[in-house]
Amino acid sequence: MASSKESFVALNASVTSSANPVYVFLSRFYDSYATFQKMWKKILTSKRVMLSIGILVGFAACTLLLTNPPSSLSLLLEEYDLPTLGAAEVEWKELFSGNSPLVPWNIGRANFDGREFCVGEELSARGLRAKHPVILIPGIISTALENWSTQGEYKAQFRKRYWGGASMVMRAIQNPERWMAALMLDPETGLDPPGVKIRAAQGIDAAQKFIEGYWLWEKILQNLAALNYDTNNLELAAYDWRLSYRNLEIRDGYFSRLKHAIESYKKRQGKKTVMVAHSMGATVALVFFTSHYTRYLPVCSLKWVEAEEGGKGGPQWVEDHIEAIVSVGGTFLVWMSSAPLQLFSHDFLD
Repeated sequence: MASSKESFVALNASVTSSANPVYVFLSRFYDSYATFQKMWKKILTSKRVMLSIGILVGFAACTLLLTNPPSSLSLLLEEYDLPTLGAAEVEWKELFSGNSPLVPWNIGRANFDGREFCVGEELSARGLRAKHPVILIPGIISTALENWSTQGEYKAQFRKRYWGGASMVMRAIQNPERWMAALMLDPETGLDPPGVKIRAAQGIDAAQKFIEGYWLWEKILQNLAALNYDTNNLELAAYDWRLSYRNLEIRDGYFSRLKHAIESYKKRQGKKTVMVAHSMGATVALVFFTSHYTRYLPVCSLKWVEAEEGGKGGPQWVEDHIEAIVSVGGTFLVWMSSAPLQLFSHDFLD
């Protein structure tokens, strides 16, 4: 009996031995299958894969629905007096015609007949021309932000846009945690976290459009150009909209550079500057040259450009250098204590 038991143990050991080719094959096959199963499950539950599948399914559904719509659907639309698919069919066919502004090689080109310049051309026909230099101040989240980090994991994306443009979308999809970590400010200092250096893009391109096909200041720039504005009398004062107004000056010298640009126009062209500010940009302009003061800003923000602790421009600087300010949906009412006034303001209605 003992010998039979010993023989069975020896046989079992020989079968399960690592030297047995059958056992080795089955073991490796099982490990590979388990690994493949885990990997496949991870892929199927990935947000990126689900998004891609959703886009493909939606595209296929639109193709089937719009290229050959079923008669029952047309009857249903007519019965409940719903819009027909005629307009959608036209747009869908145009998408594949090569002339659609939605295809990659035409994206961003909404019109092909120059209608973007019609307002400026009409004003030009009335005899209006560029007179005063213009400085545009964009609103919150309008200015593109670039990566200037030269160390660590952000080094490979030097000068790539982390806010605005197609590159922002790619970074947000590829690694959303790292993208968010780069854009977030240090809660203690209110500046960039250690190892990260994000700065506002400069020049007119910084806020011309948010992404291809979604314009911000582009139409205004086009029509100002029709009135003979160019880079000699027009600029966009881009800023890092994440920062407090205090840190805008401390870190970037934003208000000092803005003051210098306006003084340069006055010196070269002998004319005052018109400032066009949108949304939060109007508040930035208020901090620059008006007499508002809040407990959230340093004392020098009290008419910063003229204050001795700020721009040192003297009591007549605004009068001598600013022709006008144009507010486009400016956030002026944040300075008022009566919030219900917003309900009756034109800015709120716009």
